[in-house]
Amino acid sequence: MITDEIRELMHAEPFRPIRIVLGNQQSFVVAHTDYLMVSPDRQTVVLYDKQGQFKIINAPQIKLVEPVKGSAAKAA
Repeated sequence: MITDEIRELMHAEPFRPIRIVLGNQQSFVVAHTDYLMVSPDRQTVVLYDKQGQFKIINAPQIKLVEPVKGSAAKAA
């Protein structure tokens, strides 16, 4: 399940920013684990930006999760 991949990346040492890509090709970069939450039932992911705004995503909408390579990452 994609949320298991998210959790693995959240707990990786050292942590690297995570890119989450939705089926509509919209993508988000999570710069720190404080900005990301997976619900206990693993059906919902909540992303926060640096201003405290949040986006609630249904896990089935997520098509790709990957660590961001290099320093070109801009957090959403």
